[in-house]
Amino acid sequence: APVNQQYVDTVRVLLAVAPAVFRSPRFALKGGTALNLFAHDMPRLSVDIDVVFTDHTLNREDALRAIA
Repeated sequence: APVNQQYVDTVRVLLAVAPAVFRSPRFALKGGTALNLFAHDMPRLSVDIDVVFTDHTLNREDALRAIA
């Protein structure tokens, strides 16, 4: 079966942002897509990118500034 183009495009974005996420101690990939792409080779019905800000010591305003 042909591969869904939206799936391909989302995986490309994930692969483009992954190096920056992995370089930063303040961000982490999480969720089923991350597990699937890096630990298992299981087909998925959807692909999304769950990136979390891991520094819980900052208040909201400082965290938003750090992300920007």
